[in-house]
Amino acid sequence: MQAIILDKSYLEGASRTAIQELMGCRTLVMCSALFYELLDTSAKQRTRCFAKLPAIDNPLLLVDHVGELMRNEVQTRLPGGLPSKHALAVRFRFNPVLLTEAYQLPPEAREAMQDELQDLNSEALRLVDLSESSPSMFPDLLKGSDEMRAKALADAEASVADPESLLPFYRELSSPDPSRPFPPVTGPEWAHFRWLQVQMMFSIDLYVRYQGKLRANLTKNVLEKLEHDVHDAQALALGVLEGALATREEKLARWFKLLRPDGELVQ
Repeated sequence: MQAIILDKSYLEGASRTAIQELMGCRTLVMCSALFYELLDTSAKQRTRCFAKLPAIDNPLLLVDHVGELMRNEVQTRLPGGLPSKHALAVRFRFNPVLLTEAYQLPPEAREAMQDELQDLNSEALRLVDLSESSPSMFPDLLKGSDEMRAKALADAEASVADPESLLPFYRELSSPDPSRPFPPVTGPEWAHFRWLQVQMMFSIDLYVRYQGKLRANLTKNVLEKLEHDVHDAQALALGVLEGALATREEKLARWFKLLRPDGELVQ
């Protein structure tokens, strides 16, 4: 059965019937970081999400974030493959206690959550850095009329989505660790290449959204939005690599269509 990456917006927004119908024809896959976040969220939100899953063993496959696929590529010098083929060896069953306010995250899960939060914060700040590099590649994003800006944004996204346009840029990148050079990416089947595309999509969006002043506006609210962007970036990258994504987020759906025109999008 073909797998499909499930993002938070779909799990929250789709009906229980829609999700279970999707389970009948697709294997649902979720990033473990998002799964832990859902476990540790408010009782109301947790209930709304987990009530939609059947009481069976492993209703979802859990996978690591895309960084694990990239580490594998560095070691093997080969494409990382489908995320669903790298599911975590964890067994879990839906527990009705998840629907109560009394639920507490188990110690081992809380420890894993803390590690994920550190990675999340680092990735959020990295997006800030990347957003500031956008005008060096796409200098017209904030120039001219609204119509001109819209065209510049569409052109930038199309350039990022085009492997022939982006591969030369990838080949100019250098690994921060000379003992672990980037793998010899030859096409979009590589996690390194897909992650670069997704990060560039988000960095361009952030640059335009905050009019080039993101770093000057890092309020608590903005940092929380950046953390959501990191989760969304992971879901999009995994979905593009898998070739199938279930999302209710319009921006992710649009980018998925650009990056994987042959893929399956469920909204």
